[in-house]
Amino acid sequence: MPWTVFNLYANLPAFMLVVCRIGGLVLAAPLFSSAIIPIRIKILLTLAMAAAVFPLVSVHLVGPVTLETALVGLFGELAIGLLVGLCLSLMLIGVQVAAEFISHQAGILFGSTYNPMMDSSESVLSQFFYFAALLGFLAIGGHRHLVRALLESFETLPPLAFRLSEGLMELILDLTTMSFEMAIRISGPVVVSLMLALLALGFISRTVPQLNILTVGFPLKLALALLVLGLTVMSMEPLLIEAFDTSLQSVRSVLGLPPQA
Repeated sequence: MPWTVFNLYANLPAFMLVVCRIGGLVLAAPLFSSAIIPIRIKILLTLAMAAAVFPLVSVHLVGPVTLETALVGLFGELAIGLLVGLCLSLMLIGVQVAAEFISHQAGILFGSTYNPMMDSSESVLSQFFYFAALLGFLAIGGHRHLVRALLESFETLPPLAFRLSEGLMELILDLTTMSFEMAIRISGPVVVSLMLALLALGFISRTVPQLNILTVGFPLKLALALLVLGLTVMSMEPLLIEAFDTSLQSVRSVLGLPPQA
């Protein structure tokens, strides 16, 4: 039986809660939060997903949602969406931090360019790492698992059921720590090799003072960084897959969802 105008008006507060939870995901999740996507497209995508899932969500409502309770619950619903999206975005941030470490040590940071996906100025290597990680995220279907986790969260966490807990804060802290650990593991071989090269150049400058270290050292460090990076870049794949899987499973655990196969 189609809804009447009165039914649509009565369910509008609950619908806005669903919109806020999905909107939080669109604001923070990889790819969805890209600055290159027009805001109108993001709004239409959020409304379309909310309209598709709302008939199923309305079954899990514990009681009638009034305008007053909806206004209070908007922040909690938005926090759930932001949490799900941010946990995956932290992994991409870790990849970019690794690239910035390498760029700073190798001197690539001088050639910074504008990244339309992040709406910021970054080095060429940072953009390469970011897009490589994003393609890996899409290749393993991370965007589908991300949306599925958010939609399934309505079963375990109905609207107005969100509460701040100690486990939630531990999740954010653990994923942030894992993001920085991943940055160190990715940039470690290149940074260590550049440090050894810098020590070698220091000894050479003391032995041969006539040699212009600034002129010789810059192209040498750049060539060494690209060489080591070319030899170790393939090791990023299992590390990224493990990080994406761990973060997604952690989010599902906090939301009370079973592990994703």
